[in-house]
Amino acid sequence: NITSQLLGRHQIAPLALAASLAYSLGVSARQIEEGIKEVVPFAHRMQLLSIGSAQIIDDTYNGNLEGSLAGIALLGELTAKRKIYVTPGLVEQGSEKIAVHEEIAQALVETSPDILILMKNSSTDIIHNYLEKYNFSGTIKIESDPLRFYKNLEHFVAKGDVVMMQNDWTDNYN
Repeated sequence: NITSQLLGRHQIAPLALAASLAYSLGVSARQIEEGIKEVVPFAHRMQLLSIGSAQIIDDTYNGNLEGSLAGIALLGELTAKRKIYVTPGLVEQGSEKIAVHEEIAQALVETSPDILILMKNSSTDIIHNYLEKYNFSGTIKIESDPLRFYKNLEHFVAKGDVVMMQNDWTDNYN
């Protein structure tokens, strides 16, 4: 019976593998259970935080499609008063830029967060256009000042909200 502080179904296989390897090396089931209870996410990697009575999942270090889809799937599984997804999109996708952002948009349409915050940059229009194409039913807000948004997040969220913050777009990628 394993419990950890990691978030997301994508964590199950690595935890199960670690438990299996430890057991095969002679670690007792109790020691494995106790050890895995102590596993915590690294900063900005599906890290659970609270602002007032809102839950924030900080996955801003993530920078790949698989991680984005895992975060979107997790948000879709959670219960919340409002589900809020915040992203600038992904940088350095090369020739896959449009296809990657289309896949993100499709996943968002399927999980249907209540509010989607897109940080304004060169990928915003791609994501926004696909959200419209696939009939996204939530509210879309485009934020032109990400730093101001993050600094004032406590004024945006309310009791019972779950906010998934994914990816970060450094200033050198405008």
